[in-house]
Amino acid sequence: MASFWLDPATNKRYNEGRAFTYNDKQYTRSGASASTFSALGFNAVTVGARPDDRFYIVSGPDNTGAYTSTARDLADLKENYVRQTKLSARNILKKTDWLVIRKEENASTIPASVETFRDAVRTVSDDNCTAINATSTVEELKALLDAPYQIEDTSNPGSMIANPAALDAYPAEVAGYDY
Repeated sequence: MASFWLDPATNKRYNEGRAFTYNDKQYTRSGASASTFSALGFNAVTVGARPDDRFYIVSGPDNTGAYTSTARDLADLKENYVRQTKLSARNILKKTDWLVIRKEENASTIPASVETFRDAVRTVSDDNCTAINATSTVEELKALLDAPYQIEDTSNPGSMIANPAALDAYPAEVAGYDY
């Protein structure tokens, strides 16, 4: 199925199922079909995949169905994703911040499991920021950020393992601890 139909004489686009007027003749929604457009000599155009707007400035599609894209500034992208990574860690740590404050105010203790959890969150955040900053192209950064956290273990079908090409996943909350 075409994404749109192009009149080669006028470069005007038409869509199936949308009423239109052509050469002073009105066509209904049901008349706006592939067979009608073909009979009128229009070209079927299939629109290609749109580049990811997070990483590219995109325009189009043009009359061939193609998009034009320009990579965004890598330094700006890295800065943005590092900031997002640190914000994610901060939001995760917020749930246990009251324990740290309580410890400072009245010398109480923080459960070891919570301290371990907080350390792990900071480690993941730091490691992910390092991985983001280590990318050298927009394509490399996109691949890193889009990679799933887990992939199937080819040596043990049906089980999942950490994806070495992805950012690290944050640890689960402390089991059995009431926040």
